Amino acid sequence: MLVDRLVDGGLEPTQVGGFNQAFRSLIPESVEGLVPGAEFETAGLGFDQSLKSGTFFGIEGEWLTSEGARTAGVLTNEFVFGVPDSPSGTRQTLNFRERDFSAYAGQLLGKYFSLSGRYRLSEAHLVGNFPAVPDGINGLAAVEPDSRATLQQLSLAANINLPCGFFTQWQSDWYHQNNSGSPALADSDFWQHNFFAGYRFPRRYAEIRLGVLNILDRDYRLNPLNLHADLPRTRTLTASIRLNF
Repeated sequence: MLVDRLVDGGLEPTQVGGFNQAFRSLIPESVEGLVPGAEFETAGLGFDQSLKSGTFFGIEGEWLTSEGARTAGVLTNEFVFGVPDSPSGTRQTLNFRERDFSAYAGQLLGKYFSLSGRYRLSEAHLVGNFPAVPDGINGLAAVEPDSRATLQQLSLAANINLPCGFFTQWQSDWYHQNNSGSPALADSDFWQHNFFAGYRFPRRYAEIRLGVLNILDRDYRLNPLNLHADLPRTRTLTASIRLNF
């Protein structure tokens, strides 16, 4: 098991034992914005195995927690029945937790073909409070988040790699997310399909790759509370050249 305690702004290794450690903050900035000086902890456990039959598989688990505090700007009343006109600030606390489980498996089929699949389950929970603001204030519930999101991801891939250097890959990715709490967001369920083809030069000194992402042109509305890669919202053509020295 790997346990690491880091403070935002400190020295961060990119990976430890294959687990990502390069977090600026675990609390999604697209949900709550920047939380300077947020403290977070990560714990990860993984197992990988390959067999002589060409089968490979593994499982991983991660536990991510983060706590942060900041001052939020507010307007207060100078008089009891007056219009809020006095700028001030109040302390806001944020607590975030994400638990991830993933498993993958693959199989080599002869010398040139392979199939693989990966499943990931992520459960995230964010709670925010304004300790100095009395409970029952009108509108307080709208600015104190208490939201949960559970995201399931399934990725399937088929690969062809020829000795001459040409290769192709088909990817099919499924996303299913359930949301609850406040603010209330809609659930989401969709597939995206991608296709790649390219050529690797001898000794892999260079690689040329062309691809079509989101072939069926499916848009999505995922809650950013769960950590996930950015996806193309429309059908997208990609091209890349990779050089290895």
